[in-house]
Amino acid sequence: MIRTYIKIIVLGILILPFTNCKVQKSIKPNPNINSENYYEYYHSGGTVRTTTNWLRRHEAVPVIIDELKKLGFETREYILYELEDNDQIIIDVYLRENNIGIVFNTGHAAFPNKSQRSKRTYNQGKFKVSGSIGKRKVHNSLPKNIIVLQETWYWYQYQNSPNDKLLGKETAKKILREDVRNQITEFKNG
Repeated sequence: MIRTYIKIIVLGILILPFTNCKVQKSIKPNPNINSENYYEYYHSGGTVRTTTNWLRRHEAVPVIIDELKKLGFETREYILYELEDNDQIIIDVYLRENNIGIVFNTGHAAFPNKSQRSKRTYNQGKFKVSGSIGKRKVHNSLPKNIIVLQETWYWYQYQNSPNDKLLGKETAKKILREDVRNQITEFKNG
């Protein structure tokens, strides 16, 4: 009898924390949002706390690869690429047949701003043998065959309760895909 009572109490304690959890529905991307207008959907202020986050490299690279494969390209990932000055960078996605590389620059500004879309600088982090951070190499310009995409461009927002007026993670991925298509088209036509 006592064991049964203890089991019920233990189960009751374990169940209670889950009773207040809310399941967030996956919000479908708004088809009207694109790379030209998505900054108009940035939400700041208000009475409900809104969190802004960004796609990270580990999330963006698979999206880039998938979009390039849909366009018919064969890709290689994380290639050590030698620049003309014998300096080297890691290319996140490389199209060997076309000699096109894509780098995804990590890091983002605190607040999304459309003016950030013109930034083309690439910051390459370096680490010492000990594992400590070394001096970061800044490339203000890379060869024309290397496309620079910035983490700071691919932001999304969410709240504790679903809000379909916010730009969600799937929309940020959609914008990344659109940018990849546009950059590849621009490269081919340029």
